[in-house]
Amino acid sequence: MSRFSIGPFTRTLRDLVVWNTFPWPQSPGAKAIEAVAEAGREVRRVRAEALTKIKGGLRAVYRTLELPGSNPLKDAHAALDAAVLAAYGFSPTGDLLAQLLDLNLTVARRITAEEPVTAPGIPAGFTTPEQLITSDCIQP
Repeated sequence: MSRFSIGPFTRTLRDLVVWNTFPWPQSPGAKAIEAVAEAGREVRRVRAEALTKIKGGLRAVYRTLELPGSNPLKDAHAALDAAVLAAYGFSPTGDLLAQLLDLNLTVARRITAEEPVTAPGIPAGFTTPEQLITSDCIQP
């Protein structure tokens, strides 16, 4: 179990329910799922490349986003943001927090009514989950 400290308190993730309150996209299509996976891989690829050129680790890499001008990492994150919005079916010009709250309330109502909801992870109906799993992530 993961442990962390906040001031004098030591907690485990099991003690928290934070993760239970964030709704997952409820009906993403296969193309949307693949687009999120591809955009995530691209963020990691661009970030890994930047880490070979910039000293100071991820903090230094992400500080480059504050600089004016074009930035491949900024572009990769914008593409990931767009893919995630599409997977959720959210409007990029709408109030994001309102859309998220509406989805959260809908999911809560469905759970209360004992109706099925899509939980975090690869949706059960996605036929090729192996194509989403990569070896370029941080290993424990």
